[in-house]
Amino acid sequence: MKKTIFIITGMVLPVSAMAQGTIEFDNDVANFFRSPIYDVNPANPTVSQTGQSSIGFPVGTTAYGGALLQGSNYVMALYAGPAGVTDPTLLSFVTNTIFRTATGNVLPAGLIVRIFDLPIQGVPPGSIATLELRVWDKRTGSTFDLASTTGRSGLFQSQPLGGNGPAGPILPPDMTGWSSFSLSIIPEPSSLAMGGLGTVALVIFRRRK
Repeated sequence: MKKTIFIITGMVLPVSAMAQGTIEFDNDVANFFRSPIYDVNPANPTVSQTGQSSIGFPVGTTAYGGALLQGSNYVMALYAGPAGVTDPTLLSFVTNTIFRTATGNVLPAGLIVRIFDLPIQGVPPGSIATLELRVWDKRTGSTFDLASTTGRSGLFQSQPLGGNGPAGPILPPDMTGWSSFSLSIIPEPSSLAMGGLGTVALVIFRRRK
């Protein structure tokens, strides 16, 4: 009898321990939150801008030089970890999705295809997760790390995750707490090297004068 009870208890514990919190993976919640993502600024392609624009919610004043992202060439990935993580390399990949398609530089361009009730591994219901969004143009690389045109939100904290918590069901929160940003082009290593050589040559020239 005791052996049977031990086996049943052993089977139940892992199920409880594996409970995951959930979140709504989106960057647009009507009349509550909207952070559209922008393409590279042609006038300053190696610099990523951050901040809410006039079409964001809450409304901001950041003027972006690039167009709103749209279509399946652009991908947004969600990375997550427990509350308090300050090193983005410690976050784990959760999932990714593509951007919606619109005609012209208007909404729903700049917005991703929503994923409901997305599980966040390692963070239980009712707990807070550390999140980061990473976006890239897959025509420049198949993943964020390989792409040369990328952008990222920086770290932010979620609201308590949804799911079945200790006190019962919790509604999954939306991904608020971050603002719009733009992609930028990562310079080629050879370009950086040439820039460095140019600086050295300029210093030598000035010293000779």
